[in-house]
Amino acid sequence: MTHPSAPASQFRRVLTSALALFVLWPASLNAQGAIEGWGNDNLDQVSNAPDGTGFTQVDGGWKHSIALRANGMIVSWGMNSYNLVTNSPPGATWQQATAGFAHSLALNMDGSIQAWGQDTVGEVSLTPPGNDYIQVGAGSSYSLALHADGTIEAWGSDTNGVISNAPTAAGFISISCGDRHAMALRPDGSIVSWGSDSHGQVSNSPGGIGYLQIAGGAYHSLALRTDGSIATWGSNSFGETTNFPAGTGFVKIACGGQHGLALRGDGTIVGWGSDSHGQASTLSTGTGYNLVAAGSHHSLALRDFDSQGAFCFGDETGAACPCGQNGILGTGCGNTYFLGGANLFGAGETSLSSDTFGLTITRVPGNKPGLLLRGANQLNAGLGVPAGDGLLCVGGQTARSHIQVTTAGYSHFYDFAGLSFGAASYGAGATANYQFWYRDQGNTCTGSGFNFSNAWAVTWTP
Repeated sequence: MTHPSAPASQFRRVLTSALALFVLWPASLNAQGAIEGWGNDNLDQVSNAPDGTGFTQVDGGWKHSIALRANGMIVSWGMNSYNLVTNSPPGATWQQATAGFAHSLALNMDGSIQAWGQDTVGEVSLTPPGNDYIQVGAGSSYSLALHADGTIEAWGSDTNGVISNAPTAAGFISISCGDRHAMALRPDGSIVSWGSDSHGQVSNSPGGIGYLQIAGGAYHSLALRTDGSIATWGSNSFGETTNFPAGTGFVKIACGGQHGLALRGDGTIVGWGSDSHGQASTLSTGTGYNLVAAGSHHSLALRDFDSQGAFCFGDETGAACPCGQNGILGTGCGNTYFLGGANLFGAGETSLSSDTFGLTITRVPGNKPGLLLRGANQLNAGLGVPAGDGLLCVGGQTARSHIQVTTAGYSHFYDFAGLSFGAASYGAGATANYQFWYRDQGNTCTGSGFNFSNAWAVTWTP
């Protein structure tokens, strides 16, 4: 995608005045990779995982699993009761997919929701209409959705008040579902919990601010602090809340039924809690992992084999977004239509000979022009510098792609070996850094009318 000619001088001013010190940023919090799984496999919820490296999300339910491809398509495997696998929605227009106990949810790029699977208490049939949603979550027999204004929608079974006690205020930035309890995260990083409190899932929720991610299990919960340390509360029947790894440096967490997973910044995984099927101990080993997820008794992860990943997020882990309009984990600074900000991610082989690599942009206001910036360096040590309504993340020897206009907040760039805007950076071992710039005239934060996604680093191979 590209830009009208007017902002070009703004880009040049920021690029030429930026710092000259650059280092590579750690592994992505929202990258792409191949799916690996371990733990209970009685219905092939582990072994039937699809092949390939182009996945951006993966999630586990009771005995089924679900994943999102980089092209926006959904794939499910494992238990097919209630048509959990066969009724997965078709098309390439999805931005999130998540698994509950026996139902699944998907969020379309237009902000609408589709549900399928078990519908005994309205898990599917009571799914709300509308197209202003930015996140969905699935519990045992209920679901949550987050509106663009940060209000929460809840439907399904109201056991322990998980529906009726949902907070009514606006401004939440993230949601997570446990079995019969739920959580939401405020912009300051404080946590609100409600629903079942049989094991202190609600009353023992940590106070204070500064939490980046929340995750709910059967009877326990996890939260990730800004310093990379983990907080746990709730049931401790299997060491869920006492055997978690101490220290800092973690970048992602996941809750299974009665076990937990954490991803370190070096791309390694730690597991703890119930290990009845090896879901905590039979871990995928080595480095290069960029996402962890968990079902009731199985675990999943994405592994990046191509030495590429996202950096420069508008989520308070780097430079501050202008006007405080931070996004959510793994995205750029907030924009008009989505609190989460625009998300740039890559998929495919980073080989110049095969040229199967592509970059995809999602969560952009629809029908807006934009472009890819390519830079030899990462500005401000990969943290970015404020520019317009976002963060400019790439610099050095720069080039720009042709203009593209998003459709339903989505666009895709491919054929990198043949694109002149990147040719100067190519060669075995060369690293290029990409970022999406786009028009967002409805965002009056700074009055600039433009914003940025996160950035993506690619190390090209022969």
